[in-house]
Amino acid sequence: KDSKYEWQATNLVRSISLFSTRPVVVMVFGDEFVPPLSWRELPNVLVYRMLPITPRVSFNFNKIRAMIGARAVVGIQLDTDQIIAPGMDSVFNGTRREITDRYPWPMLPVHWMSRDRYPGNGYEAYAFDDYKEKHTMRWNHAHPTWTFWALAFLCDLLLERYMGRARWGQGIKAWKLQDVSRRGLMSILRAGGTSQESRAGNYQGWMIEDEDMLNVNLWRDGASKAWCKFDLEPSLFLTRPFLQKNMYFDPQWYPDGVPLVFFSSHNTKNFESTDWLLTLLTQCSKGSRKLRCPSSHEQLEICQAGSHREQEVRRSPLNFASEACCCMEPRWEKPVFWAGQWYASPQQVPIVAPGGSGEDRRCVMP
Repeated sequence: KDSKYEWQATNLVRSISLFSTRPVVVMVFGDEFVPPLSWRELPNVLVYRMLPITPRVSFNFNKIRAMIGARAVVGIQLDTDQIIAPGMDSVFNGTRREITDRYPWPMLPVHWMSRDRYPGNGYEAYAFDDYKEKHTMRWNHAHPTWTFWALAFLCDLLLERYMGRARWGQGIKAWKLQDVSRRGLMSILRAGGTSQESRAGNYQGWMIEDEDMLNVNLWRDGASKAWCKFDLEPSLFLTRPFLQKNMYFDPQWYPDGVPLVFFSSHNTKNFESTDWLLTLLTQCSKGSRKLRCPSSHEQLEICQAGSHREQEVRRSPLNFASEACCCMEPRWEKPVFWAGQWYASPQQVPIVAPGGSGEDRRCVMP
């Protein structure tokens, strides 16, 4: 009650009420949390309660429990320190399109860092060495989307983690999903035990957190689809059109940078600055307006929540949007950025970056 997590969750459900037509299922673990009365004013909020997670398993695996327990045909998993922006509902359609009987895995947005160890990788300090086999994708961020086709994978992942609580856990039977592109998931499930493989159930270093295990289990199955990055740092919404051309690049996976889709924000732990960002998103998404935006690359003082200029302009609500929306230009009309170019929709983003390396874009647009 009145914790930072409650305030974070309040901003999240507010953003969904503002920018989505879909319900949000808030999963509560344990008996302590009581939803604030203000949530009753939001028509699409459903609150489920689950027992606490089993001992010796990270709290973050509740994410997998929530995805299974939501009983959703198609879903987007969001952490409490996230908010959504206009356009996020289109990820539902993309999820239905991509996650099917022939591709029954959740899809995660590509991470801002690469965790592969190879010469020239600027993220070598974050190298992930606990899994020695082939990596089929760059490291992805644990903000998955899924359809009911991914439930077999998710249930196997959670069971394997539970069995690995002890150093020498009990073995499990898991579905052999490597064959789905040829046979389809329904065929595999109908075959029963003949389409399962044994896993030792022993604890491994990559089982410590949900993000580690999601990445490793997807690599192990040979999965290859990741979303272009739609879970962005709040500061990236306020840099005007001036972004580094090859944002988050690495030589192996994204030599032209990672495509950025301004559909949601992650790491929104500060309630006041997130509340201010929500105000800007609301004001700036209301259609075209005359803006007085300087052409220089300088950082505008009004783009800093709580600054003298921001507080001064806020006292004139009628003029606030015309100046403050400059912080977000051109995101309300062109919400996708890749390799120095802004695009009006994900569908306009080419497979190969103009003037870039010539390599195909590896991530999927919603």
